Amino acid sequence: MADEEVEPYIPPKKVFVANCSGFVGRNLSKRFAAAGFEVLGTLNASAPKPLAVSRVVDTKPASLVAAFLESEITVLDCLGDMEMSEAILAAISQAGQLETPKVLVGVSSIMAWARTSPNADEPERPLTESDYKTRRPHGNYKELVSLEKLVTKSKREGLRAHVVAAGLTYGEEEDVFHTLFKTAWSNAALPLLSMSDGSNVLPTIHVTDLCSVVLKLLESDSLPYLIAVDSPEAPQTLAGVVSALSKELGTGEVLAPPARDSLLLMPDYEFFQVGAPIGDTPGLKLAAAAINDLGIEWHSKEGMLAHMPKVVEEFRSSRGLQPLRLLVHGNDELAKSELAAALVAEYKLPYVHASAAVAEAAGKGDALAAEVAAAGGNVSDELMGKVLTAALTTTTCRNQGYVLQGFPKNLAQAALIFPTKPAGAEGEEPPPPPEEGAPPPPLAAAAPEFVITLEADEAVIKEKQLALSTPAMTEEQLGAMLAEYAATNAEDSPSSVLALPALKGVEVLGPLQVKATTAADALLSKARVYLGQPRNYGPTEEEIAAKKALEEAEAAEAKRHADEQKAAQARADAAERKRREEHESTRAAEVKQQESELLEVRSIPLRNYLMANVIPTLTEGLIEVCKVKPEDPVDYIAEYLFKNNPQEEESFA
Repeated sequence: MADEEVEPYIPPKKVFVANCSGFVGRNLSKRFAAAGFEVLGTLNASAPKPLAVSRVVDTKPASLVAAFLESEITVLDCLGDMEMSEAILAAISQAGQLETPKVLVGVSSIMAWARTSPNADEPERPLTESDYKTRRPHGNYKELVSLEKLVTKSKREGLRAHVVAAGLTYGEEEDVFHTLFKTAWSNAALPLLSMSDGSNVLPTIHVTDLCSVVLKLLESDSLPYLIAVDSPEAPQTLAGVVSALSKELGTGEVLAPPARDSLLLMPDYEFFQVGAPIGDTPGLKLAAAAINDLGIEWHSKEGMLAHMPKVVEEFRSSRGLQPLRLLVHGNDELAKSELAAALVAEYKLPYVHASAAVAEAAGKGDALAAEVAAAGGNVSDELMGKVLTAALTTTTCRNQGYVLQGFPKNLAQAALIFPTKPAGAEGEEPPPPPEEGAPPPPLAAAAPEFVITLEADEAVIKEKQLALSTPAMTEEQLGAMLAEYAATNAEDSPSSVLALPALKGVEVLGPLQVKATTAADALLSKARVYLGQPRNYGPTEEEIAAKKALEEAEAAEAKRHADEQKAAQARADAAERKRREEHESTRAAEVKQQESELLEVRSIPLRNYLMANVIPTLTEGLIEVCKVKPEDPVDYIAEYLFKNNPQEEESFA
């Protein structure tokens, strides 16, 4: 059998993206990578490398030139990183003759047009690319126009150069509009960042459509200067965009424009003034002409306002801000409360407890509050369903999710809160549209996507409940509740909460067996693995500061404790040394005394011997020396002792 021919390897095309960690660069990198390109890019400061980027390019001129020469297209983020864009243009100018055709695209901004006056003869006509030589920038973006000119002047043999003046970019994780989106998601009223009434028309472009324009410029030639804005059918005003965003993602509330001095201190405020009249001069109106000839496949041609639901969903998805909805179920109320409270604190989720929800509903002063008041302490399942539906459909729960505990306890109760069939299910007739002026239909609560079940033996539950200083119920009531739970929530029971159709696809964690010795941390650890990472912005600046202060205080306390221990140890060591020195001194004195006494005892026989045999004769000799006073007393005493030795006298006697 003949060997099959192996097709030769064709390396992927390359694209060089400046500031690939910025909003535009990051999305361009993803788009080019999805199209099969190998992405090279520069990073801003310590920004992490996006997954779509194959190689990070060093900022040295030689590295920038090399990246330009090996890439078919180079894209500059003129607004996001002017300094790097200028460095790349300087490097390109030194690249010499090009061996293969290349494309240079500078992504700019309509801030280069912010102070442009309309045509005096046709003041209502939108400005297009043909008017680009008359453009006048915002006072803070004069250098942007200079950079645009450098890009267009870079054109030479083998190198096409284009500037794309993008409208206010939106979509995906958001950029200039991000503060508004974050504020709305956080359930706060949106500020109208306008120096007037917000009636200025915003020229915008979805970042996906901007990427399509850049990608198309590689395939086909176009004008050296292009305007990239979408084409709304109706005027897209700042006030309209803010109002629609607040209704779709937030509370629906929009604040009045702030004072001028306060507005001037807000970051990026100037972007939201584009299109506002300047004195007697009408507001700026822009229209894209050339990009329509490129034949791009539009993602959001009708603009941000027309596609607000889709844009909000992109924001949630890109930022990982999907609501996390959890039902904590089971027969051990104490363990459920402890776990729910820990998860609420760690995941920053609204805590919807049945009894607390009733108390909160009673204080609102609406029709539901009247029903709760009329029921007194005897809240029916139907009324509890209304209360929890209202609690679970608040903006906070729709954005962040919830931790639900205390209700429902069986299928019938669950069906009062969560629809038994998803909206638009097969065979379901769509609800008729509400009549004009009629209030919108009540929202349906979104079913939990996670369920954790905690169960304990009856003896364990009774022991914990009855050990409380004020038990919530009598032993008989507790026994009845546990019996009811066991009857309605047996495995595969048709009356169980888990039999709810809306929970059909939910993979339940549990039942986790809770014993008298089960630690809350053990349950929390399993819940973390089950739920995954939190879906929020993480700690706020205040929380970060508080955590840092707490860590510093703990570190200071630990240092103080360590210093105290060290000082105490030093004192103990010094005391021990002193004790040993005193002990050694006392011991040495005792030894010396003992040696002296021993020497005294041992010297008694010798003294007696000397007194009997030597001292008498020696004493007489010394007396004789004192009398005679000889010239050599030693020799004299020796001679005297020799002559007067009593031993010899006795031997001669």
